[in-house]
This record gives sequence, C-alpha cells and structure tokens, in this order.
Amino acid sequence: MKLTNKQLKQIIKEELGNVLNESRFSPTEIYMDLMRRGGPDYWLSEAHGRPMKCTSDVNYDQALRAYIDETDPSLNQMPDVIWSQITELMRNTN
Repeated sequence: MKLTNKQLKQIIKEELGNVLNESRFSPTEIYMDLMRRGGPDYWLSEAHGRPMKCTSDVNYDQALRAYIDETDPSLNQMPDVIWSQITELMRNTN
C-alpha cells in the first residue's frame, strides 16, 4: 500500500495525539499533584465543606472528584482504569 504525504501526516498527527492524551492521564502524576495540593482528606473535606477523613472507597472517589472539579475538569474523561489506579494509590498511602 502506498501512502501519500497527506495520509502520512494525518497518521502522525493521530498517533501524536494519542501519545499526548495518554500522558495527560498518568495516574502517578495525577496522584502526586493531588497529594501536593493537600491529599485525600483535604479534598474530601473540600467536597463536604467540613473536616473529614477518608475511611472508605466512596470517600476516596469523592476526594478525587473534588480534586478534579477544582483543578482540571477535563480529567473527568479519564478512563475508569486510571481512576481506579489513582484511588488505589490514595488508599495505600493514607
């Protein structure tokens, strides 16, 4: 199959977009930023408007949701597997 320059440029553009999108959803980077900005207990407290501690999976989900809503709402589009990895990191370090 012979590719034209236009087709080759389109393929490169699509692949570059895929790579950039994957790095945007790095679980470790999102987790580290969440921790630098206060950690899960802080974000859970922000979500509820009063001091709280994360004690369940639901709490970690709520903390991550509050962090995303405040810092980068476009992260709501992250795949479920990335979401799960981030909440697992929070659970294991809290």
